[in-house]
Amino acid sequence: MQAETETRWIVLGADGRHVSLGRTEPSEAEITVAGDALAAQGLSGWLARMQGDYYSRRKVTLEPLRRIGAAHDADWQAALSAFLAARHRATH
Repeated sequence: MQAETETRWIVLGADGRHVSLGRTEPSEAEITVAGDALAAQGLSGWLARMQGDYYSRRKVTLEPLRRIGAAHDADWQAALSAFLAARHRATH
């Protein structure tokens, strides 16, 4: 029997920092608030969908849904690598 995979929407910063928006798809208003909060600090990132349990040692996958925050040309792969490194430190 296979366990159900957790789905969570997150804001992933260009530097790998992240915050969870919850387990249900955020509304446009919530996305706007998150994007405005990033932009106010001169930061940028992505709204992303994460599959898997953050605190488990099992693999998680992230899917970028849209860019939010300050205008940017940040590298998704670099942000993803930084996220995975932070997650590794938190779970090991």
